Amino acid sequence: GQLLRDEIASGSDHGKYLGSIVDKGQLLSDDDINNFMKDKVRFAANNGQGFILDGYPRRHGQAEFVDSIIKPTHVLLIDIPDEESVRRLSARRQCPKDKRIYNLITAPPKQDEVCDDCGTKLEQRVDDTPVAIQKRLNLYHTDTEPVLAWYKEQGVLHRIDGTHSIDEVEKAVGEIFNK
Repeated sequence: GQLLRDEIASGSDHGKYLGSIVDKGQLLSDDDINNFMKDKVRFAANNGQGFILDGYPRRHGQAEFVDSIIKPTHVLLIDIPDEESVRRLSARRQCPKDKRIYNLITAPPKQDEVCDDCGTKLEQRVDDTPVAIQKRLNLYHTDTEPVLAWYKEQGVLHRIDGTHSIDEVEKAVGEIFNK
């Protein structure tokens, strides 16, 4: 997500094109996202270290593309109900200057709506409104759940209960990688 936001913020023609889609709460086409991610995945796959893809792949064509470069050994699903997703994402704020993320419910700034580090007024992303979030959740159920089933068949899907505290979720993730 942040890689896409950085490209959009760059003001490049490609960034403007991507931004016009994301701002509507829509997902990019497989070709668009795969072309954008191709070099990043190849670089990470070839550097000899593990890496995390957050929010990608979302659709089967994207998963097949990733598998053509490197076979994932672990796919993590931090699972929460839709209502909780809307509640949490609607409360997400970001510092436009240093990109630090806050959540007004689970990780609020010390001063209301102000970055702890630089004092800049926090902003809500345009795609963090309840309507845009619900659109993304609908796409998730249609497009991403089949990908998760595919990874489950491969034996690499790990489901984590995301309704627990951040510390408990972090512990569960650590246990998966320390097996």
